[in-house]
Amino acid sequence: NGYLFGESTGAEHIVHENGHQFAVDWETGQKTGFFIDQRDNRALLARYSPGRRVLNTFCYTGGFSVYALEAGAELVHSVDSSKKAIALTERNAELSHHADRHAAYPDDVLTFLKSHSAEYDLLVLDPPAFAKHLSARHAALMGYKRLNAAGIAHLAPGGLLFTFSCSQVVSPELFEGAVLAAAIEAGRPARILHRLTQPADHPVSLFHPEGAYLKGLVLAVE
Repeated sequence: NGYLFGESTGAEHIVHENGHQFAVDWETGQKTGFFIDQRDNRALLARYSPGRRVLNTFCYTGGFSVYALEAGAELVHSVDSSKKAIALTERNAELSHHADRHAAYPDDVLTFLKSHSAEYDLLVLDPPAFAKHLSARHAALMGYKRLNAAGIAHLAPGGLLFTFSCSQVVSPELFEGAVLAAAIEAGRPARILHRLTQPADHPVSLFHPEGAYLKGLVLAVE
């Protein structure tokens, strides 16, 4: 991160996406400060959000949270282990003018899921990459299974799970298998409503299929 020309003024940086405002930290934040590869998936989530209780985990800047709030979610809870990320999410909830329906928790996601008993109607699992090398793939799949089983346990009957992996070495088929194993472990039947990926401005070369790093599922959980 840094400037090619000029220097920081210390001013707040605001970006716009599909009519939503976000304060971002492109100086010290993760990567570019805002994950635009989830743009289309955030818009899809907004369609399902009205009237629902939403939990957004690994929230970072609160992208999914803001879309849910502005779409009319009953309430939105955001969780991230980074206090800086939580501060950004709270600021972005303020920019949405719906902070009264939002609560943020600076906590490890698995710890939060294990220590809270609340039920939600829509839950987002969007963790950082669990594996960057083939040698770590098996452990990553076990991690996805554990995380998704914990998330599914918090869904009310008929709830929706938006779950993602950005690990290049985990194929869509392997990820789907891990989520299936999680649903079996949780004892909850589930149907796939959508298979998700990155938007068109993140193209994938035929000669480098690993470029399709982002994969996701939307499940209806009974």
